[in-house]
Amino acid sequence: AGKVPIPKLKELDKGELLSMEKETTGIYISGHPMDDYRPYLRNTHVVHIGSLMEEDNGFQDDQIVSVAGIVQTVKMKTTRNNSMMAYVTVEDDTASMEMLAFSNVLDQYGGYLRENSAVVITGRLSLRDDKEPQIVINRARPISDYADGSAPPEQPRNVNKSGTLYLRLPGEEGTLYPKIRCILNMFPGDSKAVLFFADTGRRRGTQCCIRESMLTELKNVLGEANVVLK
Repeated sequence: AGKVPIPKLKELDKGELLSMEKETTGIYISGHPMDDYRPYLRNTHVVHIGSLMEEDNGFQDDQIVSVAGIVQTVKMKTTRNNSMMAYVTVEDDTASMEMLAFSNVLDQYGGYLRENSAVVITGRLSLRDDKEPQIVINRARPISDYADGSAPPEQPRNVNKSGTLYLRLPGEEGTLYPKIRCILNMFPGDSKAVLFFADTGRRRGTQCCIRESMLTELKNVLGEANVVLK
């Protein structure tokens, strides 16, 4: 019997091979997509996701951290305030982590937060006893922006120094105050903000970057009458 010729097939490139491995087995076998990007990150303060997931990791709740990885999944959700947010799962060569992106971040950086994109993410670390560690995203950049070995310049802050933001809350207990603090932390800047707690009469001062998108989020949560800029 004659031999059946075996056609010579073109070898898959590394990216295609890794993608196929992940799709069929759920893990990478011959390498990791981050292998090619690690040299770009030598002069950055990026930390491994695996170190953030450890129980005694040495990090603090609300600490600002930067990680680099591959976007695995993006799940969009409409909040009760009819704004968009996303649950973004990012994986490096040590672990994966769920991250939260709210509407203002999606407006500015959503184009980078797509499946299979290689990104550097900076955000606020959330460490809670009842949940896995998460990052609330402040900004995202393609890893390719770091190819020359230096970090790209930051976006200029949109600062409003002419006014002070006054927020009235029922009190410091419950979930409302942490939610407002989370929103303010997503807009770092130099403008003054004063939080007034109706139950005790106490005031707390902080700083933020006053943007229209932030004011909209605050009004959705607190009510328009409880958010005053003057």
